[in-house]
Amino acid sequence: MIKKQSIVRRTRIKVTTYLYLSLNNRARSLSTLMAVDAKTDNPHKTALEAMRTASRYLPVISNCIQLLVQDLENACDAPLTALIKVNWQSVEAVGDESSYVTAISNHLKEAVPLLRDYLSSARKYFTQFCVKFVNSFIPRFISNLYKCKPISTVGAEQLLLDTHSLKTTLLDLPSIGSKVQRKPPASYTKVVAKGMKKAEMILKVVMSPHDPAVGFVDNYIKLLADTDTSNFQKLLDMKGLKRSEQHSMLDLFRSRLPSPPAGSAPGESAAVSSHTATEQESSRIKKLERLIKKPF
Repeated sequence: MIKKQSIVRRTRIKVTTYLYLSLNNRARSLSTLMAVDAKTDNPHKTALEAMRTASRYLPVISNCIQLLVQDLENACDAPLTALIKVNWQSVEAVGDESSYVTAISNHLKEAVPLLRDYLSSARKYFTQFCVKFVNSFIPRFISNLYKCKPISTVGAEQLLLDTHSLKTTLLDLPSIGSKVQRKPPASYTKVVAKGMKKAEMILKVVMSPHDPAVGFVDNYIKLLADTDTSNFQKLLDMKGLKRSEQHSMLDLFRSRLPSPPAGSAPGESAAVSSHTATEQESSRIKKLERLIKKPF
């Protein structure tokens, strides 16, 4: 039987060395750490003791997963930078997916199967890894899309094709490179679909004519449901509109935004936010309790 002190000491060693390992070894180290976590699960412990044990290791595992996400993301930096450097205004015809998409897809096909194999004994942690990756990668992709300016209509069409290719790759991420094709969890699919839909809508608005201005603004609000003026201005930059045109567009955009619900009290939103925060905290505690009760 492993003593509690030896478990704690071993875990500290794993976490310390983890920070200096390569991507493959990081996954192996995380797998070992989770095995140690499983050995601490004693059916004779009280619920309180079990919760204390879990609370000690869960943040460590979460940090390990986040480091794996950062490793994978860093490898996508060069292709995302290449996306910005393309002269999208001079694209004359839509072809196959762009080279930056191929580079990202190839890296995911190379790295993710290794991580999945190392975490095969703890599938839920691999799912967490996938969710955290897309939650971080998709906003970065959209942020880089905004930096592509100006974009011609054909250039936007090519970017839309690229976005669809990336979306397909991300949807297949949990089973990428596997002989056994599993349907990804619905929660994961929802994250990818929602995030990439925003990228697609941005490009569709860029492709649409900005005259008449009212129709263009209303279409933007309808498709993106984004009331942030700075994001709207970024999109105008993507279309290559002059500053004089942008000023009138921005004024029109502000005037077309939906009004706040009538009759809402000044402190109502704060009360709702407080109630929501309380519900989220309660939900987090319940998830932790379920995780403790669930056998590893």
